Amino acid sequence: MSEFNKKVDELRIVSFRIDTDTLFKLDKITLKTKSNRSEVIRKAIEQYLKNEIK
Repeated sequence: MSEFNKKVDELRIVSFRIDTDTLFKLDKITLKTKSNRSEVIRKAIEQYLKNEIK
């Protein structure tokens, strides 16, 4: 199994509410980076956790 498939298999669905303005900003980032919302949110959470753990 490739690392990518292993990582995808380990993903879990998380649900939360987000205000309209933040969602609009998120959509602008997804268009700019040609990513999807999940990827952008996942990367933001990973970066946040790296900064918090230091």
